[in-house]
Amino acid sequence: MSLWDTIFGKKEQMQQVPTMSGGQQQLFDQLLGQLGGGPSATNYWQNILSGDTSQFEQPLMRQFHQQTIPSLAERFSGAGAGGQSSSAFGQQLGQAGAGLAENLGALRGNLQMQAASGLSNQMTSALQQRPFENLFRPATQGLMGSLMPGIGSGIGSGIGMGGGMALFQLLSKLMGSQNRSIG
Repeated sequence: MSLWDTIFGKKEQMQQVPTMSGGQQQLFDQLLGQLGGGPSATNYWQNILSGDTSQFEQPLMRQFHQQTIPSLAERFSGAGAGGQSSSAFGQQLGQAGAGLAENLGALRGNLQMQAASGLSNQMTSALQQRPFENLFRPATQGLMGSLMPGIGSGIGSGIGMGGGMALFQLLSKLMGSQNRSIG
């Protein structure tokens, strides 16, 4: 408290006090920035929620094209009697494709659930943080504020007694001059 405030007091005020250290505040600001669309895990989750799961689908597609189709073709090539041109080959290929589509759909669904959960956790964490707290600082009187009522009372009493005495003397003189003029 300054010397001025000590002597004359201070008005009441609201004050914001930080609740985080400098490093914590930087991390908090970074997290909020990520939620706003900066390069981050938030973008990763948002891309998945928007349906961009190609980076996860590509390995399954590659496996299907490089392993499943050649394996089926090899099986039907050795079977003779029409092999790859037979309807059985087409049915097997169709079933394998349906299985791939099922697996890709399940993968997308799981990824999107994880993304929604991840985004929700990030937002919940950010919203639970309080980077500052509001504090009410009541007014202080200071030395002058605490002395003034006593000084005022003393002066008032002094004036009151002196004023009363002066009034008594004035009335006494007036009464005395009236008594003389009557008599």
